[in-house]
Amino acid sequence: MKSFGQALWECGGRRMRQNLRWLFRHLFPLACAALLPTCGRHSTYPLSINEVMPSNHFSCADDAGERNDWVELFNGGAEAIDLGGFSITDDTASPQKSVFPGGLVIEAGGVLLLWADQSPDQGPTHLKFKFMSKGEQVVLYDPDQKLVDQFKWTDAVTDVSFARVPDGTGELVRCAAATCGAVNGSGCGQ
Repeated sequence: MKSFGQALWECGGRRMRQNLRWLFRHLFPLACAALLPTCGRHSTYPLSINEVMPSNHFSCADDAGERNDWVELFNGGAEAIDLGGFSITDDTASPQKSVFPGGLVIEAGGVLLLWADQSPDQGPTHLKFKFMSKGEQVVLYDPDQKLVDQFKWTDAVTDVSFARVPDGTGELVRCAAATCGAVNGSGCGQ
């Protein structure tokens, strides 16, 4: 025969397990979604943010001759990737700030330069936001809004980029000689 204490413990333990199951089943996904928009959701696309120029004054110019901030994407896969439906943002609360149209393609092993100039009317490579040099982020999502890649900085220097060395897989390091739409290779002229 069980004592009153043992019976109470078993009942309480069962109730606690039920409560914990309910919490994890119902509240955890909501908290996860609210606090971390990409919690447990990571894309398998072989794309990366390869280089970022948060403060461009004398570096690369776009087709209109404007020297705006920019971000470069790299396709580390063996096949071309159509960016239709992918999105890029500087604010995780607005993951679809700039959504790419179909037909914007990055070839295998290739790069694509995007202009953070708040001028999407200039074409599909011009984003709906600008960067802040003293601290910001750039975040890339796949068409299912799964995180592909992200990069945060706190102290950008004018005309010095952050570049992955080697392309697609290395750490983002400061580069005094930005590559502007070309692969970074094994070095970046630091």
